[in-house]
Amino acid sequence: MSDVDDASYDGGTPDGAEQVDYDGDGSADGYLVTNSDGTAYEVVDTNNDGAYDTVLVDTDGDNDADAVGVDTNNDGRVDAVAYDADGDSDADYAAADTDGDGIIDTAVADTNNDGVADVAYVDTNADGTADVAYTDSDGDGQWDTETTAPSGTETAGTGAPDLASA
Repeated sequence: MSDVDDASYDGGTPDGAEQVDYDGDGSADGYLVTNSDGTAYEVVDTNNDGAYDTVLVDTDGDNDADAVGVDTNNDGRVDAVAYDADGDSDADYAAADTDGDGIIDTAVADTNNDGVADVAYVDTNADGTADVAYTDSDGDGQWDTETTAPSGTETAGTGAPDLASA
């Protein structure tokens, strides 16, 4: 199979990719590409509308997806992504474009690896930078603290994540 970095694209499917019938209906609804380093990418049309809407990435070669990206509104852009950084099958980080403007505006993270999000960042003014943070400091699944950047201040460089590049 060809390296995805060297693959050229014809009609949305990389040359050399293996077409796959994920739902077993007899027609291909996705494809699989494996890089020479073992990283595998699956791109799937989960709702059978002819458009690929889900990307699964196995970054460590264990045949389990470590990252998932989903186009929820069929605009051709990923609207939500989840990433399992430590391989425990729980998402450690997730981000989403909740208002459909093409900019990630909400992100959550499980910083202590207990399977529950304990910090959330929200971009309330669509500038691509978080300006509100919520934390669950006692691990009960409820947000305990809300931190808001003061009005008129620049949050970039202050520890707030740049959600536009998430």
